[in-house]
Amino acid sequence: MTNLALSATAACSYTSAWESCAAINNGDEPASSNIGAANDGTRWGTWPQTGTQWAELQWSSAQSVSKAQVYFFDDEGGIDMPSAWKLQYWNGSAYVDVPGASAYTLTKNAYNTVTFTATSTTRLRVQLTATGTSSLGLLEVKAYS
Repeated sequence: MTNLALSATAACSYTSAWESCAAINNGDEPASSNIGAANDGTRWGTWPQTGTQWAELQWSSAQSVSKAQVYFFDDEGGIDMPSAWKLQYWNGSAYVDVPGASAYTLTKNAYNTVTFTATSTTRLRVQLTATGTSSLGLLEVKAYS
């Protein structure tokens, strides 16, 4: 199965100066959710921004997507696990929730996998909701047809 995220361009709502939005689809395989400061630039984080944040994959032509995997960043400091998350896609005029999504799990130190009805899109967005005043982050996002 080919990871479509590797051919996408990453875009993010906000990125801390020492982090990288491009880290969400660079192909790295995280060892844990807390990979530490030595890995600045190989992860996406929003500190000190709080509230709902997003990161997305953008393709130059439509892709058929039916599965995504998300690995959360949690440094047990200012970047915490989200309280909730969901996947949205660009339908040509707006972002809408992916249809028929399976459960959205919140597991540390592992990929959180969601399957959904195959959707043709040029953009797939991971929307994260913060817990209280926490900032958010991702280490890797994968997408499959």
